[in-house]
Amino acid sequence: MYTENEIEISKSNLSTVISNVKEPVCLLGGWAVYITVNQRFNAEQGRDYIGSRDIDLGFHIDETWSDEQLQKSAFSKSIEILKEMKYYGIGSRFVQHHDLQTKRLLTEEESKKRPKYEMFDLFVDPVVDKIHSRTKALFGLDPIDEPLLANVFSGNQFVISGYFGKEIMLPHPEVLVSMKINSVLNRNKEDKRIKDIADIYSLMWYSDTKFPDLKQRVQKICDAEKISSTVSKFTDQDYNSVSQAIGIGKDEISRVITEMAKK
Repeated sequence: MYTENEIEISKSNLSTVISNVKEPVCLLGGWAVYITVNQRFNAEQGRDYIGSRDIDLGFHIDETWSDEQLQKSAFSKSIEILKEMKYYGIGSRFVQHHDLQTKRLLTEEESKKRPKYEMFDLFVDPVVDKIHSRTKALFGLDPIDEPLLANVFSGNQFVISGYFGKEIMLPHPEVLVSMKINSVLNRNKEDKRIKDIADIYSLMWYSDTKFPDLKQRVQKICDAEKISSTVSKFTDQDYNSVSQAIGIGKDEISRVITEMAKK
């Protein structure tokens, strides 16, 4: 699914990013899943769970904040820090370019002269719980919004993890599963769709929360009918691809996900 060098570049830079961005901030996406499931996955499968290419960070924004409050927020300060770390903005994302073989950081100008197949684009995605009307004017970008982050920042559904160095907020597995359920069908790249399905399965089966309890908690966040509707759109080829990616039989993956969707 991802090359070893891509994952290594992302993983090695993750600690630096976490150590520098401002709190309160939580880790989302594939690396949050990795921390949540890897210990049990490794113990049972004898290998690490797959990592991630991107780094996803969650921030709280209040829609009533003034311009001054927005500019003093962890979101604002972290954007400036990412720029200082030589990430630059592309749409709602920030990116660095690395030589795929040597893993060396390339300048933006160097990247323009390189073939794409020689480079790895390391994206950092700032994600917010709410979009503020002044975000675009003040920061020049429209961040990705994830309303379920309210479960972290307002609902206290998180733990503190120091897995990658500095301690950071990590959403509970039911929040991560629910986010994946919300995103999986909107993926415009097949590899991201397959990774989302792999993450849903692995969170349900390899997190420290027992399956029946986790199923119940997920269904409190995501309506059971929505879960069922989403899962019904996973194809046999999807499950085959997930199986190849994580080395677990497709029937087992399908069984767990189908059971999760039952009322």
